[in-house]
Amino acid sequence: MPSRVANHLHRYKKVNLARDGEDYFVYKCQKPTCTHYIPMNLAEGKLCECNKCGEAMIITRAVLTHSSKKPMTRPHCNNCIKRRKNDEVEALANFLNQRTKTEI
Repeated sequence: MPSRVANHLHRYKKVNLARDGEDYFVYKCQKPTCTHYIPMNLAEGKLCECNKCGEAMIITRAVLTHSSKKPMTRPHCNNCIKRRKNDEVEALANFLNQRTKTEI
């Protein structure tokens, strides 16, 4: 008899199961053979697969309250978030360090 336990990490996408004009957002697993849904209010702390790198991640409060204060449509881990400002600051610091070393 087949087991009803999921043998994979869910890869979620936010979908709206609205009825009668009321929004009801849930995370739905995107795997072709999976029919798993989880309401947004129960998603925090659940293990899932990152939609960008495919690594395992835990859905945190940061994922549920992203930049627009709304849950991510396709949740991804902190390693996959593009941080342009940090890269620019690091490049500027490296440039300044090189300039000071050549002047000394």
